[in-house]
Amino acid sequence: MPTQPQHMTIEKWFFLLVMGVVLYLFWQIIQPFILVIIVAGVVTVILSPIDRRLKKLLKRPRLSAALLSIATFFLVFIPLLIILFLMVTQASELVRTATNDTSWLDQLNPATSPLIQALPEVIQQEIVTIDVGAIGKSVASWAFDNIGNIFSSSTKLILNTFIFFLCLYYLLVNRENLYTEALAISPLDDKTDEKLLKRIVNTIRGVVFGVLLVALIQGIIAGIGMTIFGVPGSLLWGALTAIAGLVPLLGTAVVLIPAVLYLFFTGSTASALGLLIWSLVFVSTIDNLIGPHLIGGKAHLNSFLVLISVLGGLTAFGSVGAIAGPSILAGLLGLIELYKSGILTTGRIQRKT
Repeated sequence: MPTQPQHMTIEKWFFLLVMGVVLYLFWQIIQPFILVIIVAGVVTVILSPIDRRLKKLLKRPRLSAALLSIATFFLVFIPLLIILFLMVTQASELVRTATNDTSWLDQLNPATSPLIQALPEVIQQEIVTIDVGAIGKSVASWAFDNIGNIFSSSTKLILNTFIFFLCLYYLLVNRENLYTEALAISPLDDKTDEKLLKRIVNTIRGVVFGVLLVALIQGIIAGIGMTIFGVPGSLLWGALTAIAGLVPLLGTAVVLIPAVLYLFFTGSTASALGLLIWSLVFVSTIDNLIGPHLIGGKAHLNSFLVLISVLGGLTAFGSVGAIAGPSILAGLLGLIELYKSGILTTGRIQRKT
């Protein structure tokens, strides 16, 4: 069996050593912005169909990428930033007023709520044992601490925003070149690489469009309803409704039922009935009416896995974890599919007969 020349072995290990050092230094450079870059990559995947059509229409890739980046800034980023700011304001107000005698929690006190007083004493005692104040303050404090971190440093926010849109622009412009380079670098054959990338892209779009976007729409509509019918901190509870929409079986009812009960027990019977009808007519039907159109032929994902990836992403990475977590899940599921297809044993995907 022929042996490799000694100088070739030295060259190989020297190259690997230099490559390792350079990769480590490069990682140190991009590490502060890695989550921003990941989110920009996910948004690029989402916008790629629109970018493809714009390029065919305008015949100018840079103009197409610039228009999409500007549209994302004004139609998505600015409204989202305003909503997050209002949520932090509401969370701060809820925490601040939770200890006042006239707070929104004090209205649930059996001594001040006529509807609770009208209930049997046994039920009143059970209501008293539920520390609604602690629950409300904990949720509001968590939202204030986590979402408030976005606004804790205006310099960091501006820098991350600049990096995100600069990265988004260049990813859109060079999307096809990056795809070609990825195929060239990968040791797998091109067909396997294409199938892997396609599965990851479809899974990401399935997460965003099929799950997260439906939950987001439900949260927005629930927040509007809570605002109309006078639930304190409606934006905050609307955001929690969006997260609850990912919970299997229970869904948005986890937040909406307590909101309806709050209005009922504080004497706002008409508002409680209005919010109940609003929830049944508008919020609960979103998943059945809009969901199938958004999901289409894309990957159908387990809601529990998506929920864990969102909550885990928020815990591990902060606010961007809502997208980073499901994106990592998408990559994992794509790799699992490749493993099941026999990639480790054959080096390529085996077709099912």
